[in-house]
This record gives sequence, structure tokens and C-alpha cells, in this order.
Amino acid sequence: MAKECLADFLKKYYHNGVFEKADFWDWAEIFEMLDDALENIGDPAYAALIEETYTAFLSANGETWEKNPFNDDIMWAVIAMTRAYRLTGVKKYLDTALKNFDLTWARAYSDDLGGGLFWRVENQSKNACVNGPGAIAACLLAEALGNESYFEKARILVDWMAAELYEENGKVYDCYGMDGRKNHWSSTYNQGTYLGANWLLYRHFGEAVFVKRAEAVARYTMEDMYAGGVMNNEDSGGDLIGFKGILSRWLSRYAKDEKRPVYMEWLKKNAVAAYANRNSEGLAWTTFANKTEEKYYDVFGMSAAVAVMINCVE
Repeated sequence: MAKECLADFLKKYYHNGVFEKADFWDWAEIFEMLDDALENIGDPAYAALIEETYTAFLSANGETWEKNPFNDDIMWAVIAMTRAYRLTGVKKYLDTALKNFDLTWARAYSDDLGGGLFWRVENQSKNACVNGPGAIAACLLAEALGNESYFEKARILVDWMAAELYEENGKVYDCYGMDGRKNHWSSTYNQGTYLGANWLLYRHFGEAVFVKRAEAVARYTMEDMYAGGVMNNEDSGGDLIGFKGILSRWLSRYAKDEKRPVYMEWLKKNAVAAYANRNSEGLAWTTFANKTEEKYYDVFGMSAAVAVMINCVE
């Protein structure tokens, strides 16, 4: 199922390292889907696609990305390339990731609002969408480099989020503005990245607080946000449509590592629903419970179902 659907997706949207009409962060996240495929499916052909995508990405965006005002975008590309290095051993992926993480940390981190990374260069809010991925990026770099200081950076971000953007029941808030206001909206993106960051820190430090948070986030997402049913929302806007793929990536790793089969079964339920609702081109839209129409859909929204399927592979 996963390999077939990825092939159909690539046939439709992939051209020599470029994903059709994908902007910087969509491109980075779909890059991660190739990392998922190499990790979970194991076909070495995906390593060649990773190399081709890396080359095209740098050709379009340069080797450093300070021109991008979104700090979260950069963290996503850092994650994609650090994972690519760990899967392939190709050193240039790590080198690119490291220099871009460092430049983003330098411009985004401050003690305002008690810590955390700013979302954009205007420094108006500190959002879960950058602090969760920033913590994941720091953990992955720490593992790749054997450098404890990056684990400490991750801990700083995760603990700041625990204090300002998190409830003990597992709900992750969206952002904290410089005006003192907090947006309590939750998304699969922010739930998934906070889960992933805590799980990675738990694997390294072994401290119970991290796995307690990861479990609370996983359970809140499945039970409170979706009542154990099929994810059939986040279908409007350019960003929301790909969020569920991010959740699947970190929820599946947590479920496998911590032996929580209930979450894998839930992800599989979603994958089966999406697969059953493909259109004639073998593509499934981000509302998994609805039949995908015979029309053109945005590449990022079409990536979510494929990511869920790939991350269900055991």
C-alpha cells in the first residue's frame, strides 16, 4: 500500500527533485517523506531521490536560508537533511543542516516571554510551530554530531513550551504573542512535533517527565481531537492540508519504540480509509474519510495520506 501510493504521488508531482508548486516548507516536508520511505520501506532507490531533491532544493534556495523570514520553515529543512544524513551517511546533508540550524537559533532565540524561538524575523510571537520542530532538529543534530549542547537546546525549548504552550492533559497551544495573548488552538502539526521532541529527549535522558508528556499528547490527539476516528479535517488553507503527515511521523515512532500499539492501529485505520478513497490516479486527499475527486489537488495536501501510509509500515 505505502510503496504503491508513494509511486503514484511521485508520478503526479515529482520532477527531477522538485515537487510541483511546493514552496520552501512544503518542499522540506515532502523531502522528509522520502526520508520516511528510505527508513521504513528500505528501497535504496529512495536514497537517489533524496540526493536529487537535496540538489534541487539548494539550487532553488541556496546553501543558507537567512532570506526566508519564517524560522519554522528553516527548521523543517534542517530536520529533513539531518535525517537524510543519518539514513545515508552523506556528510553534506549534515553540514547544510548544521549551519542553517545555528544561524536560525542565533536570530530566533531570546529571553522574551521567558524563552523560546520567535516564529518570524519580526519577532512578534513565539509559536509551537517553530519551537517543536526546533527541538526535534536540535535532538537529531545532537545525535548526529555527538554534541550534548544541542540536546540542552532542545530541552530548553521543550521545557519552555511546557510552561507556556501546554496543558497536562496533552493539549498543545498554537502561540504566545508579545502582546501577552495566547492562542489555544491545537493542530496535528503542533501535537506531533511536541510529542516527537519529548520522545527524543526521553530516549536520550531517560527522564520520566518526557515520556509522560509524549503519552499525554498522543492520547489527547487520538481521543480528544478525533475520538479514535478517521482524521477528516485540516483541509483548508495552504498549510493545514499537510499537517497530518507530520503527526504520523512522530506518533508512529513513539508507538513503535514505547510499544503503544493502540496508536499504530489508529494510524492504520486512517491509512486504510485514505487508501479506500483514492481517485483514479491513486491519489488520496487530506480528508481521509471522503472520496478523492477527479481534479487537481495541491501537492502538500496530497502528501499527508502518503506519509501516514509510509509511517504505518512496521
